[in-house]
Amino acid sequence: MSNRRMSLSEEGKEILDRLADSLEIERPMAVKVALAKGLSISNGPILEDFPDGKNKWVIPDGIIKDKEFLLFKHLIINEVNNPLDDSDLHKHMLLYIEKGLRILKIELTNKTSMEDPRLAIL
Repeated sequence: MSNRRMSLSEEGKEILDRLADSLEIERPMAVKVALAKGLSISNGPILEDFPDGKNKWVIPDGIIKDKEFLLFKHLIINEVNNPLDDSDLHKHMLLYIEKGLRILKIELTNKTSMEDPRLAIL
């Protein structure tokens, strides 16, 4: 079990690149951090719509796999409070990633210059 391809918005891609640079991590780990952040701050399903823009980035297959995928899957089902089929699961997963990226952007912007970015996002 692993994630399918998902299209991240243009703004989400820019935030993802900035996050990866700030935390000195690879993009796949930044996607997982954003998903975890999106799930941790949410109270139910995300109803926001994130504009795609013209330069979308495709999150490749298999970034989140095996036990991590199973964990995120059940956390999403718990947040949504409804059973989800595969396509709905990936739709919600992308929304939580997008939301998490925007929250992480705010947290990185508001950190002090002396503060470690890894501690700021906790």
